[in-house]
Amino acid sequence: MEEDNALDNRIDKILRLIGKCRYGIHDISRTELNENDLPRFNMPFELGVFFAARRYGNKMQKTKNAIVFEKTRYLYQQYLSDINGVDIKAHQNRPTEAIRGIRNWLRTTSKRTTIPSAPIIVNDFREFHSKLPGIARKVGFNSLNEIPFNDYCAFVEEAIEDKLSVA
Repeated sequence: MEEDNALDNRIDKILRLIGKCRYGIHDISRTELNENDLPRFNMPFELGVFFAARRYGNKMQKTKNAIVFEKTRYLYQQYLSDINGVDIKAHQNRPTEAIRGIRNWLRTTSKRTTIPSAPIIVNDFREFHSKLPGIARKVGFNSLNEIPFNDYCAFVEEAIEDKLSVA
C-alpha cells in the first residue's frame, strides 16, 4: 500500500519489499472468512515468500529473521500444518500482546540495547491512538477509515520523532 503505481503488479511490489527486508513480522491469524465464506491467505502467502527468500536467496536474503503470530496458540496446525516446528507466538487478538512479542523479538534478534521496554511502547501506542482522531481531524479527515496508509505512517513517524525529541 505504500506504493501506488497501477503499472506495477502487486506481487512484484510484495517481492521487492520482501527482498529489501531483513526482518519480517507475519500474522497468519488474519485469514478470517469474507462475506462469501472464503478465507484470505495473503499473510500466509507472504510468509511463504519470506521463507523461500531466506532458503533460496543470496547471502543477504539468508540473514532474514522473522516473527510469526497467530491468534490462539497451535491453531495454525489446523490450517497451515506444513510449518509445524516453527516457533509461533500467540497474541490472543490483543495489540498489546503483539507489541510485547515484537519488542522482545527485536531486542533479541537485533541485539540493540536501546529498545524501550514493552510497557513504555504499549503506553506510547495507547497515547498515540487516543490522539489519532484529533490528528486526523486537524488535517481534514472526517474519520479514521479515511486515512490513507502513507498518511497513517507519517502520523506514526511524527509521533515517534516527537517522543524521541523529548527524551
